Amino acid sequence: MSELDEIRRKYESGQLDAMRDDLAQFIVAHRSRIAAFRADEEARGVPLDDETAVKLYLIHLRSINPRKEIQEQLEEIRKETWIRGINTGCQPDPEAVANDWARQYSAAWRSHRLTTIVYVFEREKDRYLKLLQC
Repeated sequence: MSELDEIRRKYESGQLDAMRDDLAQFIVAHRSRIAAFRADEEARGVPLDDETAVKLYLIHLRSINPRKEIQEQLEEIRKETWIRGINTGCQPDPEAVANDWARQYSAAWRSHRLTTIVYVFEREKDRYLKLLQC
């Protein structure tokens, strides 16, 4: 199953509902910053419609809910710690596991997260663009 197929499956099964809500709150909270970002880009000679401005702003920031994203990364590190403990039969050093996880997986995790956020935006862009205009 491709990355987009997996994201689609999660979206359609409701597993991304919390992200949908986070994205709506993010857009409302960042309306003026998105407008400023768009104005900055247009001043550089890059005309943007609202949809493109939101997507580029999301890509620029790479996060819509930093607290939740850190918590989810910490949960992934806890899982990795548990797996290593099972595989080795002893408790691994949590700091070493966290450093290894950050080196090996964090970039891909964040990239996948951003792809998921943009996917959710695409699926409901009319709704989100209306929030931008309020």
